[in-house]
Amino acid sequence: MGKEQGHVNWMDQIFKDYEKDGGLKNNPGFGKPLPESVLSGNIYDNFLTKAKDAGYLPLWIKWQKEIREELSEVVRLKKMNGPELELIKRIDDINEKVRTYNAICPPKMQRREIELESIEIQYGKWK
Repeated sequence: MGKEQGHVNWMDQIFKDYEKDGGLKNNPGFGKPLPESVLSGNIYDNFLTKAKDAGYLPLWIKWQKEIREELSEVVRLKKMNGPELELIKRIDDINEKVRTYNAICPPKMQRREIELESIEIQYGKWK
């Protein structure tokens, strides 16, 4: 009980120091009503917009960028008549990333796996 009480006191002290320094009152939006746009429309899209404005990018955006860059390299290699085994290996690596991307992105943003025959068309969809 003593350690638990000490932990609570430590957290209480942090919160008291935070309040003493102004706490949430230093937040530019403190005491102002939320804009109507926050509560209307698609809440997930609103979150993404606010997060993007704050400089935060979801992990799936990072994966999307990596996949797009790797696809660009493979398309370029294919145009230069690169070895088919190399192309297939790189596409397999990309498809591993596509599966990860599909697992973490919003359902409407999921994409098909890449195929060598249609890679140029699929690359256009990743732009």
